[in-house]
Amino acid sequence: MLTATLRRLLGSGGLLLLILVQLGQPARAEPELYNGVLRGKFLAPPVETQGLGTVQMAVMGHELSWIVSFYDLEGSPVAVQVHGPAGPGENAAMQLDLGKNWAPPGHYNIMYGKTDINGDQLATLASGKWYLLVRSEAHPEGELRAQLQKFN
Repeated sequence: MLTATLRRLLGSGGLLLLILVQLGQPARAEPELYNGVLRGKFLAPPVETQGLGTVQMAVMGHELSWIVSFYDLEGSPVAVQVHGPAGPGENAAMQLDLGKNWAPPGHYNIMYGKTDINGDQLATLASGKWYLLVRSEAHPEGELRAQLQKFN
């Protein structure tokens, strides 16, 4: 389970470094970094929800690492997925299922992990055509969405 210290680091630049070290990544590597803000209004069509969240991703070679945090969903989370290719306001097929390894469901949820991605997936991510979707029991088609944007 994640510590309170790690939770306080959310949103800071040091968080990705901490995650990468925790996931066994070499400190000297230069990852490509992506982030996004999870909101219901970014879905197509938009969803009214009090839920919010953030996503941060790092790519080194063909390995994708992520940390996703979300809270105040209207129902229990059921899936966290990456979809694409699609721009803002567009919908697309699922590319990656990030699993269900969030902290015990409750008011505040956080998850992290890593997986390999292929060259086509990497190109689509780099083009800004991937988005992260959080599905909940109350909104099975999606309660939160963030378009993934490169920030380094």
